[in-house]
Amino acid sequence: MKRTPSLLIAVVVLALAGCSGNAGSAGQTAAGASAAPAATATNPTDFPLIDGATVLATKNFSQTVDASKMKTGGAAFSQGSGTYAGEQVIARSDKSFDDLAIWLAAQTKNPPPGYTAVTASGTSMDQAHAMAKKYGIDFAAFQKDVAGKKHGILLIAMDPAGLDKQLGPMIGLIQKYPSLPDMLRGPVDAKLKQYAGMTGTELLDPGSPLGAALAAYGDVKATNSRAIVLVDAAKL
Repeated sequence: MKRTPSLLIAVVVLALAGCSGNAGSAGQTAAGASAAPAATATNPTDFPLIDGATVLATKNFSQTVDASKMKTGGAAFSQGSGTYAGEQVIARSDKSFDDLAIWLAAQTKNPPPGYTAVTASGTSMDQAHAMAKKYGIDFAAFQKDVAGKKHGILLIAMDPAGLDKQLGPMIGLIQKYPSLPDMLRGPVDAKLKQYAGMTGTELLDPGSPLGAALAAYGDVKATNSRAIVLVDAAKL
């Protein structure tokens, strides 16, 4: 008996969904690039992390961005469409999520030397804040000029347990989404849309707080701690 394409798609989708309870690390940066974490990771940027934070991984990335498709606010990719390169820093913290939120607010009020806080309202940034709060994530955005090149910095506080509560059974499926062939993305998008209200592409919007948090989820899940994710990107 021959298997029809629709049956094959259904089998693959069900198999992926069955694996979603064990998300693991997708090895994806916030910009969708694959990279292995350093053996002894340190913060390669001059943006100081909260006291006591331990860097788990640093990853380089290069990402071509279409600004018209970034529905949740590409805070790290604020220079519009084009190719960006940068670094993602993933750290753990034993501070409470409330403490991290207070720290983020303090950084926005008094940014580190050389940085400017991005606090525009009435833009897609407001939409990104609303979405982040829905999933138990907080963030702040900054800019810095380095040798005449503008860098966008996205600083995220997250609690993996909170993300589990909102997206639990879907996280594994979301992490596998980038590797799916186009013919399988339609059925997966329908499933994700039904569960989370967004497609895989929207959930993994590379410059958004939720996309960056999902990309770092595998690195921080096993620590049972809160996490800080810093994305530093500059347009080439």
